[in-house]
Amino acid sequence: SSSEQAKLSTALALLTVEDPSLVVEETPTTTLLSGLGELHIEIVLDRLRREFGVQVRTGRPAVTYREAVALDDGEEVATDGLVEYDRTVGGVRMQGAVKLSFRPRTLSEDPDEDCIPPAEPVVTFSSSVRGHFDLDPRPGDNEVEHKYPPALRAVLSGVRGSLKRGRLGPYPLANLECHVMEVDSELSSSDTLPGAMRAAASNAVSTLVEALENEGRLRILEPKMGVEVSAPTEKIGDVLSDLTTRRGQIDDVAMGDEGGGGVHSKSMIRAEVPLVEILGYANILRSLTGGEGAFSAEYKGHAEQEGV
Repeated sequence: SSSEQAKLSTALALLTVEDPSLVVEETPTTTLLSGLGELHIEIVLDRLRREFGVQVRTGRPAVTYREAVALDDGEEVATDGLVEYDRTVGGVRMQGAVKLSFRPRTLSEDPDEDCIPPAEPVVTFSSSVRGHFDLDPRPGDNEVEHKYPPALRAVLSGVRGSLKRGRLGPYPLANLECHVMEVDSELSSSDTLPGAMRAAASNAVSTLVEALENEGRLRILEPKMGVEVSAPTEKIGDVLSDLTTRRGQIDDVAMGDEGGGGVHSKSMIRAEVPLVEILGYANILRSLTGGEGAFSAEYKGHAEQEGV
């Protein structure tokens, strides 16, 4: 009901003030919660029920994937010249052309590190494009986007919108810089030019991404977790076998000493496992170890999806 939805929105607003790592996105039909992991979301749901009296129905947790382009350090891939968009909508011609390129971008200082948090894409403009829109060739330190000319804001909007959905799935692109190299349009009307340039910029991104897909250069990035599992030593083989089937990469196994007097020793496994593979893992581990196993998980970053 609308009253329950209002109650839920108020409760989540309070929780996000207390916990900045909790992200809430409301749609007309659902409310999406994003956090630091499955346990984090379970705690939030429990607090909603206990502290705020909100009874919520939940679906299966979803994993946040990203899509990336396989680019070497310093490599740049570009559209084949200006990509033209030319349509007539409602009797009005919408025409524009954009040339752009992708460059690699990363948050890691180690080029060999393959599991890192994904970097959000950034959009830059060449001095030629900036000159086309009567801006200084070099951006100033205090430059703000909302003061851009409407047509340039439209180009920015078109690029960003197209980067939000890749070709391999409905996943945003990451780890790249989109450099707008050149723009052109036969239209001069201030009413039609922004819309035309937005569509042209979006079309140019889609064209380049499609070309890269055809070359087999797109990759899905999935979140990886650093997992520590404690289990009775006699059950450690079963746990290792299970983690392997979950595409886990075993980093270390510390075997416990056999205890006397009926005392069961515990061993520790450290591994890196895709998040999607350990959803609901607490119940599985309990079954494997007769209720004597425990685990903790920490987000390590996103890495290329393998073995699927």
